[in-house]
Amino acid sequence: MIKIENVSKAFNGEQILSNINITYERGKTNLIIGASGSGKSVLTKCTVGLIKPDSGKVFFDDREFTSLNTQERQEVRTEIGMLFQGNALFDSLTIEQNVMFPLQMHSSMNAEEMKERVDFCLKRVQLEGVNHKYPAEISGGMQKRVALARAIAMKPKYLFCDEPNSGLDPQTSIVIDQLISEITKENDMTTIIVTHDMNSVMEIGEKVIFIHKGKKWWEGDSETILTTDNQELSDFVFASSVMKRLARSSK
Repeated sequence: MIKIENVSKAFNGEQILSNINITYERGKTNLIIGASGSGKSVLTKCTVGLIKPDSGKVFFDDREFTSLNTQERQEVRTEIGMLFQGNALFDSLTIEQNVMFPLQMHSSMNAEEMKERVDFCLKRVQLEGVNHKYPAEISGGMQKRVALARAIAMKPKYLFCDEPNSGLDPQTSIVIDQLISEITKENDMTTIIVTHDMNSVMEIGEKVIFIHKGKKWWEGDSETILTTDNQELSDFVFASSVMKRLARSSK
């Protein structure tokens, strides 16, 4: 579980986040949606400690992350897996070396144990037999699965996913959504997904947070989002659906 209490943040006098209160539930996919510039990215950076909030607290289970010293924060960060929007794979490293990288940096495993963990993670994301290929030799969807394998290599308690379906076709997006949802439940992780993809919201949105102009504007799930009387959320959902249809029709 991750709990955010009264978090606010301003830059150069402009209020970006205002008294945000959210509880991200363990074992569930927690999705954050909102228009560009609504504060989603700043909220995520405040949560993982990349930005210090002006006020408020962030808890990782029973640990108040915002009050920890540098070493204590680093210990928490070893429990966090990150799936980046652009995958952030190392082009000069093989797939195996990419997935092994966090293990080499932060674990005490020996070479054999790391190899076993890498093989397990690649198998879990349906990528057996690609160990010695390089990122440029596989498709974008496969690269995303490699990035997911790397994100779970350290057996994280918390998984953050930034636009995991960005640039992917609808069929591949469904595969990524299903993998994230399954892995979340298998490992009882607290998973936070920042997304614009309404298909993801409807497929795996067990808990959905709508951020509007720096405030938590709505909270619910994939079932209640379609029947909400929240006008701003309805406008966002409708606009997102229309833009997706237009993008598909132009291809």
